[in-house]
Amino acid sequence: MRIIFMGTPGFAVPTLEAIHQKGHQVVAVFTQPDRPSGRGRSIAFSPVKQKALELNLPVCQPATLKDTATVEHLSNLKPDVLMVVAYGLKLPDDILNIPKYGAVNLHPSLLPKYRGAAPINHALLNGEKSTGVTSILMNSRMDAGDIILQQEVPITGDENAGELENRLAVLGADLISRSLEVLKTENCELKKQDEGLVTLAPKLSSQDGHIDWGRTAIQIQNQIRGLAPRPGSYALFKGKRLEILNILTNCKLQIVNYELLPGQVVAADKNSGLVVKTLDGAVILMKVKPQGKNAMSGDEFIRGYKPLVGEKLS
Repeated sequence: MRIIFMGTPGFAVPTLEAIHQKGHQVVAVFTQPDRPSGRGRSIAFSPVKQKALELNLPVCQPATLKDTATVEHLSNLKPDVLMVVAYGLKLPDDILNIPKYGAVNLHPSLLPKYRGAAPINHALLNGEKSTGVTSILMNSRMDAGDIILQQEVPITGDENAGELENRLAVLGADLISRSLEVLKTENCELKKQDEGLVTLAPKLSSQDGHIDWGRTAIQIQNQIRGLAPRPGSYALFKGKRLEILNILTNCKLQIVNYELLPGQVVAADKNSGLVVKTLDGAVILMKVKPQGKNAMSGDEFIRGYKPLVGEKLS
């Protein structure tokens, strides 16, 4: 098949590798323009661009897909399929109509659940026990196209969003390879999404990482897992940001002082660890990162910052 691949982050790389290894003709790779990155703000290539150059594939980086020249260029390439994986730009209808078999999108959820920019994060935030990947034939509405194939997988108890994303990227690459074979089948049958089952997964911001200690221990743990490694979860301690990287919810410490409120330090010693009150008990902060410092264990934080029982994490 003649394929135009469209993708930008690391999640899209396994799919690009898979379709190239399967012998499909990747006639162009579209990815977001190079942008400043890191503290030095040096120009960085997207992971997809890096992989495309490694594979000696032609790269295109338009800032928009709405100009006539880009549409003409895509049309002149005569693709059988547009393969779209976390590209980051909306495809206009005149582009969706170019390829012979249509535009195929890989989405890391079991559509119609979690349509939107952050399906992996929201699945973990909501405590889902399973998720998966879905390939769809794209239409003009976001993540609303007919389903080609789906595959469901369990979510492990300690998996965070970054780890789950890596696993789904590999799973999705295999799903896409199989989806292309389905599309080539004469009179292939696709499945329409049930609009009554739609849930949304909007983009998250750093503010979404602010921990509300008035929630249950499990809800807080789901937040930390769902927002790791980005945008991250945090609290304020003595007016400064404290990133919460890992907690234990099975705290066995008996809370004697019933006047303590959610967010207050219950214990801060070598035996108990750094323990913080929640709605339904307490959690132990196992790994934290103070503002401007390296990540450290809860015990290291106790030794260096000497939190007192009753002090508040807000």
